[in-house]
Amino acid sequence: MTSRTIDGFVVRATTEPEEDGADFYEPAYCIRKIDSDIEHKDTWFAISQNTESRTKGEALEMAETELRQITKIVFHGEEWQLHFK
Repeated sequence: MTSRTIDGFVVRATTEPEEDGADFYEPAYCIRKIDSDIEHKDTWFAISQNTESRTKGEALEMAETELRQITKIVFHGEEWQLHFK
């Protein structure tokens, strides 16, 4: 899975769910602050579209494509903002 360091955070492209064997997958992100082992508990969906036939490979490819578009991350308390090109 692809990851990038942006504004002091590691953003990892992933899928929801991450486990194999699901009926369908959504593209997603996991975010963690550098020097921390704790990832943000909520997975950020890369695409808001809900396609109930998407494979894990297709969802991961979509998340990786969107990951390349992130330009900035802003974190205030419990609120995350992702900025895109």
